[in-house]
Amino acid sequence: MDRTPGVAASSALLHHRYQEKKALLAGLLQRLADLCGRIVWPGAGEARQTTASLLASLGEPFLFVVVGEVKTGKSSLVNALLGEDLCEVAPDPCTDRIRMILHGETVSEVAVDPLLSHVRAPRDILREIAVVDTPGVDSIIDRHQEITERFIPKSDLVLFVFSAINPYSRSAWEFFSLVRQEWRRKVVFILNQADLATPEQLRVNEASVRRLAEERGVADPVLFAVSATRSKADPEGGGIEAVRRYIRDMVTGGGHYAQKLSSLCAAAARLIEGLSRALAARREELARDAAQAEDIRERMAQAQAAAAREVGSLVARVEAVYARLSREFADAFEAELAFGNMLSRSLRSVFRRGGGIEARVGELAAQFAERLTREVEDVTRQGAAYVSESIMDRVRPLLDELEGRDRFGRGATGATRPAAVSEERETVAREVRLRVEALLGAQGGFSGVSPTDYSGLDPKAAMGGVLVVIGTLFAVSVKSVVVDVTGGLVAATGMVLAGGALLWKKPRIMRAFRKNLAEAGERLETELAERLTARMEHLFAELFARFDPFFTGIADRERVAGELGRETAALADDCDAFARDVNPSA
Repeated sequence: MDRTPGVAASSALLHHRYQEKKALLAGLLQRLADLCGRIVWPGAGEARQTTASLLASLGEPFLFVVVGEVKTGKSSLVNALLGEDLCEVAPDPCTDRIRMILHGETVSEVAVDPLLSHVRAPRDILREIAVVDTPGVDSIIDRHQEITERFIPKSDLVLFVFSAINPYSRSAWEFFSLVRQEWRRKVVFILNQADLATPEQLRVNEASVRRLAEERGVADPVLFAVSATRSKADPEGGGIEAVRRYIRDMVTGGGHYAQKLSSLCAAAARLIEGLSRALAARREELARDAAQAEDIRERMAQAQAAAAREVGSLVARVEAVYARLSREFADAFEAELAFGNMLSRSLRSVFRRGGGIEARVGELAAQFAERLTREVEDVTRQGAAYVSESIMDRVRPLLDELEGRDRFGRGATGATRPAAVSEERETVAREVRLRVEALLGAQGGFSGVSPTDYSGLDPKAAMGGVLVVIGTLFAVSVKSVVVDVTGGLVAATGMVLAGGALLWKKPRIMRAFRKNLAEAGERLETELAERLTARMEHLFAELFARFDPFFTGIADRERVAGELGRETAALADDCDAFARDVNPSA
């Protein structure tokens, strides 16, 4: 292609400006690549690949991609455009691979892979541009449409070829909408095989293509009617020369530089929109998580209040057992102080040692302690089951809901789930479940307590692991209080009996004895309530701590999402400013 010195100088200046703008765009794309690597969303992998492809495209020639349905003469059009038969034209509908036509010193074709070839030819125009001939968008050959759709995003200009006789194919226009809306490529329309249409058909079909393009967002569409066959002998009459002039004007005027930068910037803008949508979805997810965190705290507080009520009920039942057994103990003790029993015991003590009142009272106290311990164990076991059930009835649904499962067992794809959650959140949810279940599991995870230390509870009973943990807490607490109380009571009884002359001191002894029993009962109730309440507070403190990854994770994710949102918005503004600078008329 010949150029005058003035045109060459102008082109050199344009090229210098292009290099500056290219460096700016490379910086924008690098920022985009960084964001694509930091924002987790379903399309992140594809976005990273596309960004890498856009960066690579900055160093490639201006790229024309020729698309259209099969048998619309795409390969013939490319041959006519370049003035040489570089693309195979077959009678059957099969461009069987993508051909990328580049500049070379000699004509050659090298298979890059089974579905892509690089064709080289010594054409001056190919120093500035590359042309891609693709299979038909409705091709029946496997994977061709997939490859075409993967190639389109790299294009700087799409030559969309229709049959001049029938440019109304639904699949072709659907594919055009994808090219235009999804990838925002600049499109030039070619009505090929124009020699097969009548002038009236051509006029009507040209008008229809313009209308259909405008309806799909293309203002003032560029359209050429071409006969690739006629253009071989008569380029001007066949219409191909008009297409060549359009391309030459674009190249010599530097328009292809602006178009390439504009194209890549538009593709970047599309990816930024995807990032913005992903961040919006992240913010919605965070809002749901924040509401769920508040719900968890509220329901855990309700669970703790319910457990406290069960603890109060257990203490009341233990106190009732103590009151009944202490009355029986007092009645038995008072009977031992009756005149007949005292006389009989005095006579027996003459003949053998250890038959006095002290020994008998020791037996009664031991029986009292044994019965109290046994019955309290039964009450404790029941109380532990009630508290365990109360906790699990509230905690288990929280874990299920945290992982996106409702109480009816539907999984993450169930209709009740509001939206898909991120992998990051799912990881946190799984961690919380494992931490909570480790705490309430069969082996227990409660600091300072090993369920195996207390064998009186059946690990398989009621709620299983959580019963063992809570049962252990209750049993250890209750047993220690009972031992303290009964031990102190026996010691106090011994002091009451010291001094002899029991018969005459019976009223005073019984008053003191009943007082000791009552005081021991009060101490049992007070200490038991305090210890069990402390145990429950400790348990719930650890339960709340097991949810911490979810609570703290929300704050961390909100902070990161805010940073990413600000960076994405700034990149969108910079990309928009770049696009206006490169193409002010757009």
